[in-house]
Amino acid sequence: MDITRLSYWFPKLQSVGLPVPRTTIIEAAKPELEGIYRMLDGIEPGEAGKSLIARVRAAADKMGYPCFLRTDHTSGKHNWEKACYLASPDRLTAHIREIIYFWECVNMFAPPCDVWVIREFLPTMPVGVCRDYGNMPICREFRFFVNGPEVKCWHPYWPLNALEQGNPQYYGSFDYGEFCQTPEIERITELASAAGAAVGGEWSVDMLETSRGWYITDMAEACKSYHHEHSADVFLGGTS
Repeated sequence: MDITRLSYWFPKLQSVGLPVPRTTIIEAAKPELEGIYRMLDGIEPGEAGKSLIARVRAAADKMGYPCFLRTDHTSGKHNWEKACYLASPDRLTAHIREIIYFWECVNMFAPPCDVWVIREFLPTMPVGVCRDYGNMPICREFRFFVNGPEVKCWHPYWPLNALEQGNPQYYGSFDYGEFCQTPEIERITELASAAGAAVGGEWSVDMLETSRGWYITDMAEACKSYHHEHSADVFLGGTS
């Protein structure tokens, strides 16, 4: 079983009341999946594929726009405005195709996009956008590595070089060191520990700062997660 799937870990976090975005999970039937994959060849998705698109749209309409679109495994966030950021229902089909295309390009032998996820768009406080990532907003995020409830280390989610490669446009003066700190580190460390306890095993836990507080937005098995070099990491107890 692929436990990195959102549909595996998200219900565990939700069941213990941790702060997570409102989320709707939609499982695609085999004919629906085959239909939407036809779009990669420039073919219409057919009635089955259109049925899935209609179900995703109904969930997005109920969630409200903008909303965040992803699959069980990916969001294609580095192509923000064409993939995960759904501003209106008008281009939903194109967004679905873009996410499938991204997933197949980077993981040719990975599981198909058979589970679709619609999430509320959290009220973030971006300091700028990465223009080459589809105007992806630059927000304060952290990644924690846990083993059950034990927090092993934490890191700023965005390495500076990743932001620079995205051709950033900041809204004002930007200090990367300041961007990578928060006075609420104890609070989010507790959340990461609680997430690890709820799911069990070794995981990465991603935290996002919003105007409503910190939210757990993503998890993945630790062995499948990008981990900064330890010489640049921020660990419990200080900077190494």
